[in-house]
Amino acid sequence: MGIYASDNIFGIRIYIFNEDDISNTLFEEKYDEIMSHEQIRQAGLFYEILYDKTNIHFKIYTECSCTLSNNKNTYMDWYPITLQTFLEKFGIKN
Repeated sequence: MGIYASDNIFGIRIYIFNEDDISNTLFEEKYDEIMSHEQIRQAGLFYEILYDKTNIHFKIYTECSCTLSNNKNTYMDWYPITLQTFLEKFGIKN
């Protein structure tokens, strides 16, 4: 049971938390369609040029579904991903 995200990426948010645990968005793009290879490449380039990559967090905007819902409809939401998942999905070599 829980919330499940699809593999389709409609957006990306790259952010950090400051000393007060308030998030600071560094990069965010959200689209009505699945991100193109060019859009994915642009997000990857942004990450690559970051000077300080410590404590970076990622979320993708994607289709989600909930097993607790009786109607089984999907909805769009920001879903957290790990650094490793970001690197894999956005084609960045470690």
